[in-house]
Amino acid sequence: MVTSNEMNLHEESLIRSFIQPERRLRWLECLRSVKKRGRMLDRLNHCRDLDVRFAVVLPSNANIEDLLIARNAPDTCYVLSANDDIDGREMNLCDAIEQARLGGWGTLIGCIPNRLAYYYDECGERQMILERDA
Repeated sequence: MVTSNEMNLHEESLIRSFIQPERRLRWLECLRSVKKRGRMLDRLNHCRDLDVRFAVVLPSNANIEDLLIARNAPDTCYVLSANDDIDGREMNLCDAIEQARLGGWGTLIGCIPNRLAYYYDECGERQMILERDA
């Protein structure tokens, strides 16, 4: 469990890579805080803080797993989510995608630190692959 004085390296990588530069510090501070973490994770439901320079918006019928695997996503990923059941967990990629859909809450799935992630908006209204060059 993340405490107020520590942060998972996966989370820090996701924030530093895919959140707008001017919002990163606030995200990092809030995710470190037990008191503020939930409120910040709630922003994932309709996140406007993503750095769109690295985002590819996907159609609702996209095969997310295949698209991520084609970009060399490993079998295991890290999940940052407004869904408490999967937040802060390392999971199988397929399971993480499925649980994000079933839970219906905003979720950011980190596949390759600093390079590749998947964003699922609340109820799947928006889905994006977030990708930076190696």
